[in-house]
Amino acid sequence: MNGNFKKSLTFFTGLFIVFSLSAQITPHEAIEQMQKGINLGNTHEPPKEAGWNNPKAQEYYFDLYKEAGFTCVRIPVRWDGYTGKTAPYKINDYWINRIEQVIDWGLERDLFIVVNSHHDNWIKENYSETNKARFDSIWSQIATRFKDKSEKLIFEVLNEPHGLSKANNDDMHARILSIIRKTNPTRLVIFQGNEWGGSNELIAAAIPDDDYLIGSFHTYDPYKFGLVGEGTWGTSADYAALDSKFKSVYNWSVKNNIPVFLGEFGSLRECDFNSRMRHYRAYVELAQKYGFAAIAWDDGGNFKIMERSLKSWDEVKDILISTCSNSPVPSARVFKDSIISLQWKNNISYNDSIIIQRRTGTSQVYKSIATLKSDTTVYYDVKPAMNQTYTYRIISHCMDTTNLYSQPVQVFFPKWSKPVRKPFYGEPLAIPGTIEAEDFDEGGEDLSYHDADDINIPGDYRPNESVDIYDRLGTGYHIGNAIEGEWYEYSVNIEEEGLYEVSAHIATGYTGGKFQITIDTIHSEIVTVTTTRSNLKTAPFTTEMYLYPGLKIMRFTVISNPTYNIDKFTFELKNATGSFDLKVNNPFEIYQNNSGEIVVKQKSLNQNTKIELYSITGNLLKMVTNPGQRSVIRTNDLPSGIYIVRASNFTERYSKKVVINNL
Repeated sequence: MNGNFKKSLTFFTGLFIVFSLSAQITPHEAIEQMQKGINLGNTHEPPKEAGWNNPKAQEYYFDLYKEAGFTCVRIPVRWDGYTGKTAPYKINDYWINRIEQVIDWGLERDLFIVVNSHHDNWIKENYSETNKARFDSIWSQIATRFKDKSEKLIFEVLNEPHGLSKANNDDMHARILSIIRKTNPTRLVIFQGNEWGGSNELIAAAIPDDDYLIGSFHTYDPYKFGLVGEGTWGTSADYAALDSKFKSVYNWSVKNNIPVFLGEFGSLRECDFNSRMRHYRAYVELAQKYGFAAIAWDDGGNFKIMERSLKSWDEVKDILISTCSNSPVPSARVFKDSIISLQWKNNISYNDSIIIQRRTGTSQVYKSIATLKSDTTVYYDVKPAMNQTYTYRIISHCMDTTNLYSQPVQVFFPKWSKPVRKPFYGEPLAIPGTIEAEDFDEGGEDLSYHDADDINIPGDYRPNESVDIYDRLGTGYHIGNAIEGEWYEYSVNIEEEGLYEVSAHIATGYTGGKFQITIDTIHSEIVTVTTTRSNLKTAPFTTEMYLYPGLKIMRFTVISNPTYNIDKFTFELKNATGSFDLKVNNPFEIYQNNSGEIVVKQKSLNQNTKIELYSITGNLLKMVTNPGQRSVIRTNDLPSGIYIVRASNFTERYSKKVVINNL
């Protein structure tokens, strides 16, 4: 091969690479990358900037968008108040410079940016030749000014053309598109049907002859819920109606080979909370199902998602970014006047654990209150503070991929009028030690115990209490007929801080019943009971709890049946206060810093290969691979309790128990 030929080949190869790398993005490629979007509403579309409920836009907004995980920001713009009323209809320099500044903030962060004409009602209300000339001039100036911007800048001709007839709207889009093409031959352009830009109007609209089009529709359906705030939402019929709307647009999209931009959706903040969360999730799931880019409406007011001045987010953000059809589906209710029952459907099998998070009252800060096995589907928040609203979310924790967030679910726990509690023997029961199950506190139903009926069937012990207590053939007593939702409370005095082995001594002829023990804010794992082949012969069913000293209330909760009989509880102190080495000659140094974070340092020359953090029940929660000589594991997202840190290198392994206290 001669040198000149080689030079020519190199030149054309390089030219091919350049053109390949700079190839125009297609409408379908753009929509695929614009899946998670948000509007910068009520900002540049008032008659004058900052004329409504929001201040002028700030650059940090776009940092927040990017950090949150959004890929597209739609910037509604009203041009009327900054544009001349007579030819040549010049846009004020300040305004077009300002809009360019805001566009650049987004493009500099590699976001897709959609800029439009929004609330320019003059063209909708009077489609005259003069107004058409003015609108043509505005778009000619926009197109010329921004013609060299990144292809991630997308033009949207006119928002919700209510007032224009279908013929007017079709004509307007065709005319403006031809103007844009003079300076932007391949710029992606969004078009919309007439009226309020709904799905039916998009389907009926004339489609301009152009290869770089994206179709758009808006919906807040059902109107009385999404835009008025009446009633609730979330029945099977509600979902089916919304799915039908999306499917009709999807069929149009496939037929015409035009991708779809859902430019606005949402529901008012004053809507029923749980309905609103289901509503947002349904829109996100359906957009993902049919391949639409979903751009939530955020106006800083009744549809607020970003708390702009606080530099924080409403919880809707987590639905928009981290919720999908594979996320847990939650529900919550007050259970037996004493427990909040949190249940969910797991939609995946590859998660490593389930994390329960809760916030209280008006606080927007969630705290992790439990880490559970990956296949768990129920959690009982035992006796929370009364007269309070609680909001929960369930996270499918996945080490190898993105965590999946449920939509939040909210429940109000009322205040109940109850009598005074008293320890059965007048003094709290001692821990460590043995507590007889039948010696629960005095106070009555829904204060010191809950029983499914008000009759003590055998009446052998404490006959005036409704808990079924049986004589163990002269050897003592046990609680019998324990069924799901029942619970018994005991005033206890924990004499020493440390790790306790806690055993419930239970007799049953069945396998599968479950229970949980709670002391103050410390929850045991949910323990499964197996058959002892007798209603009298007991076996210990054991878990571990790290307990703090002082007077506390212990609760034993029957999580699920089959039924079993409860004889007693034993508490044995395994280790006193501190961290507990599981190996004496440790090659690693593991400790907690002043912030409670776990620090792992390599003491030998062998490099760490892996650090793992497990719950006390054996769930792998966090993992660091190739960590180096020193690593830090954050713990502020974990509930209080005992955890196991395991560090390993090529020749050595070491484990250590640590206590995390995020109370």
